[in-house]
Amino acid sequence: MDPQSRQMLMALIALQDALGGQYGTLSRPKLRLLLKLTHSSLTISELAERLNISSPGVTQMIDKLQAEGIVARHSPVGDQRTVCVTLTETGRQVLHIAEAAFLTRVQSLLKPLSPEEQENLLTLLKKITDPTMSYGKKMTLS
Repeated sequence: MDPQSRQMLMALIALQDALGGQYGTLSRPKLRLLLKLTHSSLTISELAERLNISSPGVTQMIDKLQAEGIVARHSPVGDQRTVCVTLTETGRQVLHIAEAAFLTRVQSLLKPLSPEEQENLLTLLKKITDPTMSYGKKMTLS
Protein backbone atom coordinates (compact mmCIF):
# COMPACT_ATOMS: atom_id res chain seq x y z
CA MET A 1 0.00 0.00 0.00
CA ASP A 2 1.40 3.40 -0.90
CA PRO A 3 1.97 5.92 1.93
CA GLN A 4 -0.89 8.23 0.92
CA SER A 5 -3.40 5.36 0.82
CA ARG A 6 -2.21 4.16 4.22
CA GLN A 7 -2.59 7.68 5.67
CA MET A 8 -6.12 7.88 4.23
CA LEU A 9 -6.97 4.47 5.67
CA MET A 10 -5.70 5.39 9.12
CA ALA A 11 -7.45 8.79 9.07
CA LEU A 12 -10.78 7.21 8.13
CA ILE A 13 -10.45 4.56 10.83
CA ALA A 14 -9.61 7.26 13.38
CA LEU A 15 -12.72 9.18 12.28
CA GLN A 16 -14.86 6.07 12.68
CA ASP A 17 -13.39 5.54 16.14
CA ALA A 18 -14.10 9.16 17.08
CA LEU A 19 -17.72 8.78 15.96
CA GLY A 20 -18.26 5.45 17.73
CA GLY A 21 -20.04 4.98 21.01
CA GLN A 22 -23.47 5.89 22.29
CA TYR A 23 -25.78 8.70 21.25
CA GLY A 24 -28.39 8.95 23.95
CA THR A 25 -29.54 5.35 24.27
CA LEU A 26 -28.51 4.42 20.72
CA SER A 27 -25.31 2.92 19.40
CA ARG A 28 -24.06 4.36 16.12
CA PRO A 29 -25.30 1.31 14.12
CA LYS A 30 -28.80 1.73 15.60
CA LEU A 31 -28.67 5.46 14.92
CA ARG A 32 -27.78 4.76 11.28
CA LEU A 33 -30.69 2.32 11.01
CA LEU A 34 -33.23 4.71 12.51
CA LEU A 35 -32.08 7.53 10.24
CA LYS A 36 -32.99 5.35 7.24
CA LEU A 37 -36.55 5.10 8.60
CA THR A 38 -37.18 8.83 9.06
CA HIS A 39 -38.96 9.31 5.73
CA SER A 40 -40.66 5.98 5.11
CA SER A 41 -41.07 2.39 6.19
CA LEU A 42 -38.56 -0.06 4.75
CA THR A 43 -38.25 -3.83 4.55
CA ILE A 44 -35.42 -5.68 6.29
CA SER A 45 -33.72 -6.31 2.94
CA GLU A 46 -33.98 -2.63 1.97
CA LEU A 47 -32.43 -1.65 5.30
CA ALA A 48 -29.67 -4.25 4.90
CA GLU A 49 -28.81 -2.91 1.45
CA ARG A 50 -28.83 0.74 2.54
CA LEU A 51 -26.74 0.00 5.64
CA ASN A 52 -24.43 -2.42 3.83
CA ILE A 53 -24.89 -5.11 6.48
CA SER A 54 -26.48 -8.58 6.41
CA SER A 55 -30.22 -9.12 6.73
CA PRO A 56 -29.71 -11.25 9.87
CA GLY A 57 -27.72 -8.36 11.38
CA VAL A 58 -30.55 -5.94 10.61
CA THR A 59 -33.09 -8.40 12.01
CA GLN A 60 -31.18 -8.61 15.30
CA MET A 61 -31.14 -4.81 15.62
CA ILE A 62 -34.85 -4.58 14.69
CA ASP A 63 -35.74 -7.24 17.28
CA LYS A 64 -33.99 -5.23 20.01
CA LEU A 65 -35.43 -1.90 18.85
CA GLN A 66 -38.93 -3.38 18.64
CA ALA A 67 -38.63 -4.78 22.18
CA GLU A 68 -37.78 -1.21 23.32
CA GLY A 69 -40.80 0.22 21.47
CA ILE A 70 -38.60 2.23 19.09
CA VAL A 71 -39.70 0.53 15.86
CA ALA A 72 -42.71 -1.53 14.80
CA ARG A 73 -43.15 -4.19 12.15
CA HIS A 74 -46.20 -4.18 9.89
CA SER A 75 -47.39 -5.65 6.60
CA PRO A 76 -48.70 -3.37 3.86
CA VAL A 77 -52.42 -3.72 3.13
CA GLY A 78 -52.93 -6.55 0.67
CA ASP A 79 -49.42 -8.00 1.02
CA GLN A 80 -49.08 -10.12 4.14
CA ARG A 81 -45.81 -11.65 2.86
CA THR A 82 -43.93 -8.35 3.09
CA VAL A 83 -42.89 -7.00 6.47
CA CYS A 84 -41.96 -3.34 6.78
CA VAL A 85 -40.31 -1.56 9.66
CA THR A 86 -41.34 1.89 10.79
CA LEU A 87 -40.38 4.31 13.55
CA THR A 88 -42.78 4.62 16.47
CA GLU A 89 -43.44 7.93 18.20
CA THR A 90 -41.09 6.78 20.96
CA GLY A 91 -38.53 5.98 18.26
CA ARG A 92 -38.81 9.49 16.85
CA GLN A 93 -38.18 10.94 20.30
CA VAL A 94 -35.18 8.65 20.90
CA LEU A 95 -33.83 9.51 17.45
CA HIS A 96 -34.21 13.25 18.10
CA ILE A 97 -32.08 12.95 21.26
CA ALA A 98 -29.51 10.77 19.48
CA GLU A 99 -29.23 13.17 16.54
CA ALA A 100 -28.56 16.06 18.93
CA ALA A 101 -25.84 14.05 20.68
CA PHE A 102 -24.31 13.06 17.33
CA LEU A 103 -24.33 16.68 16.15
CA THR A 104 -22.56 17.73 19.36
CA ARG A 105 -19.87 15.09 18.73
CA VAL A 106 -19.43 16.16 15.09
CA GLN A 107 -19.24 19.85 16.05
CA SER A 108 -16.52 18.98 18.55
CA LEU A 109 -14.56 17.14 15.87
CA LEU A 110 -14.94 20.02 13.41
CA LYS A 111 -13.94 22.72 15.92
CA PRO A 112 -10.31 22.92 14.68
CA LEU A 113 -11.53 23.63 11.12
CA SER A 114 -12.35 27.09 9.82
CA PRO A 115 -15.83 27.63 8.31
CA GLU A 116 -14.25 27.46 4.84
CA GLU A 117 -12.50 24.18 5.68
CA GLN A 118 -15.78 22.77 7.01
CA GLU A 119 -17.52 23.74 3.77
CA ASN A 120 -14.71 22.12 1.75
CA LEU A 121 -15.00 18.95 3.83
CA LEU A 122 -18.76 18.83 3.25
CA THR A 123 -18.24 19.26 -0.50
CA LEU A 124 -15.71 16.40 -0.55
CA LEU A 125 -17.94 14.12 1.57
CA LYS A 126 -20.87 14.76 -0.76
CA LYS A 127 -18.67 14.00 -3.75
CA ILE A 128 -17.47 10.63 -2.48
CA THR A 129 -20.91 9.57 -1.23
CA ASP A 130 -22.87 10.73 -4.31
CA PRO A 131 -25.11 7.76 -5.23
CA THR A 132 -25.20 8.85 -8.89
CA MET A 133 -21.45 8.30 -9.25
CA SER A 134 -19.94 4.84 -9.67
CA TYR A 135 -17.22 4.78 -7.02
CA GLY A 136 -18.02 1.27 -5.88
CA LYS A 137 -20.69 0.54 -3.28
CA LYS A 138 -23.68 2.83 -3.07
CA MET A 139 -23.27 5.31 -0.19
CA THR A 140 -25.32 8.27 0.94
CA LEU A 141 -24.98 10.91 3.61
CA SER A 142 -28.66 10.55 4.54
